[in-house]
Formats: sequence, C-alpha cells, structure tokens
Amino acid sequence: MSDSTETALASFERDDIELVKLFLSDYKDTNRNSYCLKERPESIERNAKAVEAVAIDEEGHSLAIEHTMVEPFEGKKADDVPFLTVFEHLEFDKSLRVPNRLIDVQCPARSIPKGIDWKDAGQKVLGWFEHAREEFPADGQSWHTIPDVGFELRVNVETMDIPGSDGVVVVSRILPDGKPFADVLRRALDNKVPKLVQTPADRHILLLEDEGAAIGFHRLIEGIDSRVEELPELKKVDEVWVVKTMGWKTSGNVFFCHVWPGGVMERFRIHDKRFSDQRTASGAQEVTS
Repeated sequence: MSDSTETALASFERDDIELVKLFLSDYKDTNRNSYCLKERPESIERNAKAVEAVAIDEEGHSLAIEHTMVEPFEGKKADDVPFLTVFEHLEFDKSLRVPNRLIDVQCPARSIPKGIDWKDAGQKVLGWFEHAREEFPADGQSWHTIPDVGFELRVNVETMDIPGSDGVVVVSRILPDGKPFADVLRRALDNKVPKLVQTPADRHILLLEDEGAAIGFHRLIEGIDSRVEELPELKKVDEVWVVKTMGWKTSGNVFFCHVWPGGVMERFRIHDKRFSDQRTASGAQEVTS
C-alpha cells in the first residue's frame, strides 16, 4: 500500500459519510449543478432526527442527504466471494452492454457451492451471457438455466429500456426465503424518510446502500411505489439512489444508480483508490480522498 493511500485511509471517517462524499464527487442535479459538503448535522446534533449531510451548489441551493443500509441476508459475507468470482465481471466488461437497455442478472443467494472451480464457472457464465443477452425479453423478467457450470445454476434476468444510454449490466442476488424484502425496505423507509424531508433544504436525496447485491432494481422500485400511500412523506423525497458497495473495500468499486422516481435513470461508477491501487476499467472515476 502506498504512503498516500495509507494517509487517505487514516483520515477515513464512518462508512456512511465516506459514501456521501463519493456520491457528491460525481452527482449532478437536473440542472447539471454540482454540490459540495457543507454540514454534517448528525455529527453535530447527535440525535436520531438529524441527517448525515447537507450540501450546497455554487448558487447556494441546498441538498439534504440521508443514507441507510438495506439489511443484508444471513450468510452474506460467506457468499460474497463465490458470487463475485462467478458474476462480477459481467458488470465491468463494456462489450457486454446492450444499447438502450438495463440488464440485471439475479442469482439466488447461496446458489454457488464449494468444491468447484469458481473462476471456471465465471468463464462459463460469461460465455452464456455473451450469446444470451440479445435474446432476453425487451422489458420484463425471465428465468434461465446457465449450462456447463458444474452445478445447477438458475438466474432471473430483469430488463428495462433506458433510451439514449450505452446500456447497463448489473448483477445482484435474490434474498433467501423467510426474509421478505418488502419488510426490509419498509423498515428502512419508515425510519429514514421522515427525518430526511423534515430537514430544511431545497432538495432531498435518500441513499439506499446494498452491500450484498441482493436487490433487483424492479423489486426496489415497486417496493418504494407501494409505500407512497402509507408513507406520504415519500412524495417530498426528490430522488432515491442505490449505492452498491459489495466490492468497495476489496476492489474499490462503488456503483451509484438513481432508481426513484421515474425508474432507473442516471448512474455512475466510482473507483476509490484508498482500497485499490489498480486502475479500474475505462470510464470509471478515481477518487483519492
């Protein structure tokens, strides 16, 4: 690890604050304005009603940001390595993207067994995806069995039109039975949204962190939509973004995606060099502090 990286890590604050900083480093609002961190109400007031951050743009417009973790499934950490080894490369290979489309490949949690060559299985998954990606339904979901990986591997593929985009490929895991995602999301929204919208600011953004790649975007969007009637404060939230952090502290990669309202829209990937001195794939932004 380089001296500069060690120095940067020494100044590392809480995960939620660092993620807000990473988000602000590339976020732009609908008018293409950038924001810088101005206040951290939670660290000053130290009460449950204060948000993580308030940022401002050059014209003085304010932006309140609240972060919350979407609860991972039991056994997530043990499942991270095989899942990443088999599936993560689908996200980083630009040649796999289909213009104007989001493709989310969802693998049921704990599907990849021990005792098999995970890297070889990953190459088989790559070969399957290269041929199958053009045949997925244009907008919807479908189940597929990936052949020749050495075990039964079924994935759910969700697709969505994103007109004018270069295409997006993401991978995620399906939560195990007995842990309804609707309940996880409801608790997160009910806990965080009221204090977010009560914060005086011109705009309000909720960051939902998914460290387990356990959420499909369709499911998340539907879950938020279903809460609007019972949680009317949601109507005052300007944007909800998902931040996928599974690879953050191993490869340095963090993926941000706007999911609500209006579905999947803006998205960007950041490479945090504090956790990796290797350059990420072309097109990613590097952050050194």
